[in-house]
Amino acid sequence: MTTRIVTGGVDTQVILFDAKKEKMVAKMVGHTKKVTTVVMHPLREVVLSASADNTARVWANSTGDWAGAYTCATVVRKHTAEVTDISLHPLGDFFSTCSRDKSWALHDLTQGRVVRHVTDLAGGYTSLRFHPDGLILVGGCEDKTVNVWDIKEQKIVATLSGHEGEVDTLSFSENGYYLATGSRDGAVKIWDLRKPLNIQTRNVDGPVNSVRFDSTGQYLAVAANTLQVFNFETKSSLAPTCELKDHQGPVMGTVLGQNARSLASVSMDRSLKLYHIK
Repeated sequence: MTTRIVTGGVDTQVILFDAKKEKMVAKMVGHTKKVTTVVMHPLREVVLSASADNTARVWANSTGDWAGAYTCATVVRKHTAEVTDISLHPLGDFFSTCSRDKSWALHDLTQGRVVRHVTDLAGGYTSLRFHPDGLILVGGCEDKTVNVWDIKEQKIVATLSGHEGEVDTLSFSENGYYLATGSRDGAVKIWDLRKPLNIQTRNVDGPVNSVRFDSTGQYLAVAANTLQVFNFETKSSLAPTCELKDHQGPVMGTVLGQNARSLASVSMDRSLKLYHIK
């Protein structure tokens, strides 16, 4: 299991946990409405968060100990509605934000400034992710579509249609060939971006709150009313491997550990659960 796990809650707080010790190590307070997304930088002692308070925040730790105190280094105030998602660029120097205000933006992480703000879009964005090659962004929209953006040209190069609800969550396979999308319609779709085609749809119980490939692209975790893990080894279909019903409320977020031998999930039941394969 990855030692560090960061969560964000409806209580406006961002919490950093030490998974090995199973205890909270840092609390970040500053948002005034629910936290919608959190991201932990893989190489720096930095945490990113987005909120329904129309802001995103960069939290930094300069103590030399990852479990030390984090302070707010940057507040992003570019958006005029709920900031629904944050994604870190593969190189780790930039991050994106998207919002229900019909815009998305790119930010310089080190300098804390906005590099690009694309506004007046057709609708609000509910999710946004950098492709592993760092050259395109994929965004889920309120209008039930998924848009593929060329970042440099700032234009949509493909639109993926088929969901019947807002697309709230996205995840790329490690090679970037495949995209998993999850929607409020209870559908999880797998897309082959080389075509681009929807190669499979699976329906789960309740709105899909989170989809997440593991680092090998072989497994996909899906958080809805329950937590499910699917095997994608064939690269053609999702095969169910397990369904976990330990949470007492909808599962809002999930992440797979190294080699998919561990799993973490958070829920509206106010708990963080850690699972390990023995």
